[in-house]
Amino acid sequence: MVVIRLGLALMLMVACVQTQSTPSVEQTALDSWLVFEPEHIDMGSVKEGDEAVVFLRVRNAGDVMANIVKVETSCGCSVAEPEQRLLMPGGFTRIKVVVDTFAKQGEAKKWVQLTDDLGNTSKAWLKLQVQANPHLNTDDRGIFKGKCAACHFDTAKGKVKGPALYGAVCSMCHGVKAEGVSGPSLRHHNDVAVLAELIANGTGTHHMPGFAIDQGGPLNNIQIKVLSEWLFKLDETGQNR
Repeated sequence: MVVIRLGLALMLMVACVQTQSTPSVEQTALDSWLVFEPEHIDMGSVKEGDEAVVFLRVRNAGDVMANIVKVETSCGCSVAEPEQRLLMPGGFTRIKVVVDTFAKQGEAKKWVQLTDDLGNTSKAWLKLQVQANPHLNTDDRGIFKGKCAACHFDTAKGKVKGPALYGAVCSMCHGVKAEGVSGPSLRHHNDVAVLAELIANGTGTHHMPGFAIDQGGPLNNIQIKVLSEWLFKLDETGQNR
């Protein structure tokens, strides 16, 4: 009996030590904490076509080393790269962000997100004002080419319904609810044929080119028909009537 009791006591002691020395997943996740300082950055004004550059300050506010394993941006026109990826507790680094302003106008909003090796994420928000550039050369550029294609061309593949098509190729300029951002509001249109024509052939500028396949865009005739009919039914709040 004495042997059995001693054995049980030892097992309990080992279990207790293991419980104390092995942190839970929740505890571990709190040990690494990347903080943007500040989280919201105004990049000021830049002429369209010029690169906008900013350096973001990031601090490891946790008590263990942080390893930045992923750096993401809101779209293909923005590139972000940290000066170093391993940060000691309390350590700092800078994230260089370069934004291509081609085909942007007015206020543009972007974000940068970091993920560490524990799966924690941190995000910074950027805004800038893009001014008209009368000397911009658009002969060899377009929103359906190069880096811009990731946001304005590739996103339309496989989309067959109005909301999905709008979110894929329109919302970044015309707003989540078609309220207008850098592009005008798309509510209150009373002619679906005009809408379809504008989507297919554009307005004659590089800000709003034709989205039809025969214009170099990503949308086929069926997609244009579905999208224009969906937009035609939007009410003043951005909901379908």
